[in-house]
Amino acid sequence: MYSPVDLVTLQNLSVRRSSQIVLSDLNLTIHAGECWAVVGPIGSGKTSLLQAIAGQLAVMPGMITRALTASFVSFKEESSKFSYNGHFYQQRYHATLSDSHEGKPAITVRDYLRYTESPENTALVRRLGLEPLLDSAFIKLSNGQTRKARIGKALLQHPQLLLLDNPFVGLDATFRADLSNWLSDLMIHGLALIIAVEPDNLPPFITHVLALDKGRITWAGIKESFKPDPVQTEKPVAPRLATPSKPADFAEAFSIKDVHVRYGDQSILEAINWTVRANERWALMGRNGAGKSILLSLLYGDHPQAYANDIRLFGHKRGRGESIWDVKRRIGFVSPELHLYFPQHLTVAQVAFTGLTDTLTVPARVPAEAQTDLQQLLAYFGAESLVNRPFGTLSVGEQRLALLVRALLKNPPMLILDEPFQALDKRSVALARHLLDSFTQKTILFVTHDKRELPDSIEQIFDLEK
Repeated sequence: MYSPVDLVTLQNLSVRRSSQIVLSDLNLTIHAGECWAVVGPIGSGKTSLLQAIAGQLAVMPGMITRALTASFVSFKEESSKFSYNGHFYQQRYHATLSDSHEGKPAITVRDYLRYTESPENTALVRRLGLEPLLDSAFIKLSNGQTRKARIGKALLQHPQLLLLDNPFVGLDATFRADLSNWLSDLMIHGLALIIAVEPDNLPPFITHVLALDKGRITWAGIKESFKPDPVQTEKPVAPRLATPSKPADFAEAFSIKDVHVRYGDQSILEAINWTVRANERWALMGRNGAGKSILLSLLYGDHPQAYANDIRLFGHKRGRGESIWDVKRRIGFVSPELHLYFPQHLTVAQVAFTGLTDTLTVPARVPAEAQTDLQQLLAYFGAESLVNRPFGTLSVGEQRLALLVRALLKNPPMLILDEPFQALDKRSVALARHLLDSFTQKTILFVTHDKRELPDSIEQIFDLEK
């Protein structure tokens, strides 16, 4: 039986990031036994609120009173540690699971978790599916495995209050259900939870909902009384990019035959065969750890084992006739890994313009067409105000939107979109789906765990299971 203690109290809470007010005059009390979901559109202040409650952001003016020790789990937290350089972004795909660099051993999952042996800790990492990966290099985990590791790290600290920012994003359906059940069990045993989630996917254990918009509370109360705002069905006209569309000068986008990828004794991909022709639109699906990101890296040029396999891109065998830059110039690309390692100091405009160089370097000269297209794309998503904001000050959803714009900006003949809608709100997803459907002369490879995210123009599904 819970006592009626106040776990968290917000009094006239306001928070700034740089010169931007991100939370304004919030008042709320969270009692023991309650589990709150924080919902709202991208940029509404959800992440900032969780960080403020965790004590990671200065409050001015206002006050937060917290009766419990708190642990905050974000899915962009490591970007400051692994900020892009030539080592980390490439090292993910080196040929063993436990590498070293410049004589220093790689950070293993065990190191990252600060794992110590005990029956309780062993049960926890086993529940997360991390036990076989404890001695693997952390940077080689898949997107879903990385998310599991971050949740595990927080739980191994045995917090009384756990604050989770979009914990279900990037997880396959099986693990989403398992995580939901597990969090419910933890709550029953006394763990207090506050989570940022999508309003249409509230877990069963949620008792209360707090809705934010533009840094202010728009609704707060019990879950049964909450009704999500309907998504606008009317969509603006998709922008016609000023940058000339590069023609598909190939009959096949790629062909892979009997592809194998191994890390030491572990087989990651085995006997994979797949051909995608020009202007076809495919979904790539599969559970967490099935090898989707590895397969994409073989295509996009980051993986050294690409040259040991029978892979043809745009009519050329990898390693014969075309350089990695010949490949990249035809592809617009976004992925969770790119997000993780992206430089935090660049503005949104600079982030978008790096897509023109196929590196993370801002070009010395930006064509007028690209500047026009950036304005068009941001306006289409209602995100014009982000253009000069540093990437590191954005919410996770705003960052993902900036990277999607980056992939589209050079108007390439092929798009490789690895979970591009992670952390986007329903309105932004609807707009992005509509925009992708408008690109009728592009080859699209789209990765997701949620078929509801697929653009209508996606014609075929390649299901990667093993």
